[in-house]
Amino acid sequence: MPTAKLRTYQTIRKAILSGTFPPGSHLREEELSELCETSRTPVRQAIRRLADEGFVTIGANKRSYVADVDEIHAEEIFDFLAFLESYLAGLAASRITPEKLSELKSILDLQKQLISTHPDDDQRFLELNIQFHRLIHQAGGSPILLEIASRVENFTQSLYLKHGRATENAGSVEQHEQLFEALANGDKTRSELLMRLHVESVRKECREIWLDLNGNDE
Repeated sequence: MPTAKLRTYQTIRKAILSGTFPPGSHLREEELSELCETSRTPVRQAIRRLADEGFVTIGANKRSYVADVDEIHAEEIFDFLAFLESYLAGLAASRITPEKLSELKSILDLQKQLISTHPDDDQRFLELNIQFHRLIHQAGGSPILLEIASRVENFTQSLYLKHGRATENAGSVEQHEQLFEALANGDKTRSELLMRLHVESVRKECREIWLDLNGNDE
């Protein structure tokens, strides 16, 4: 059975991802304690973990909020991801093990299956997408860079919560397939290039979603 600490974390995380607490919401410890049926200590621990994962921001006043993303912040994160993830993909091409390649292929197959059977399940696709990228980060073999990457790996989910819309999943899987082949072939240069192009294509789609939503608001 999960510990109280883990159950609390899972409950709050699920509430954020389900939209119960939308981006920008103030997370009050007393309210979360009631929701999780626990004391405030596991709640504080869960909030710190969610902050490390990028789902929560903690202000100077110690108040906690569901992470929100504006256009300037999004562009900065995409700039960072374009560099970091392409570099890690290059490292992974040189260091990835057969076991990690097998895990990567399994997640890729799950993404294909999901698109075939439940094409509108964006939340599940995003979860698999994060797992795919995380495996590449791990295969890069750099503990320091892996820790840095872990702080922004949930960025696409934050954008989904903000927009209520996801980027195009089928196109993302095609890019993942190409990236997988480059990694399997140990092609460092191509792996770096494909990852950068992948990040930039997601950035472009997010810009289009933002423009569309802004247009609808006018």
